[in-house]
Amino acid sequence: SGFIAKRKYQVNMKSVAVLLALVGSAAAFAPAPVARTSNALSMGLEGMPGATAPWKGFDPLGLATLGSDSTLAWFRAAELKHSRVAMLATTGYLVQGAGIHFPGMLSS
Repeated sequence: SGFIAKRKYQVNMKSVAVLLALVGSAAAFAPAPVARTSNALSMGLEGMPGATAPWKGFDPLGLATLGSDSTLAWFRAAELKHSRVAMLATTGYLVQGAGIHFPGMLSS
């Protein structure tokens, strides 16, 4: 009688373990909740992505108030492009300073 009760307990525990594994694997393939994105064109300077403390609306030259919302979006895109070019230039400067050069002469 003790063996049968122990056997039922093992079967129930195995069933629970299999059930939990199935639920866990099903949750892995469930669609993730989609975060609501906001349009940067329709919000002010303070609510834009990238505005961080302590100066959330830091704009000493007042460039955010020039033109329309599309002008501000163009300014942000230009700033992003120029920062990427500056990072690439800095990387090139550091690589050249480390003594890594392309083979050959540039003048030929």
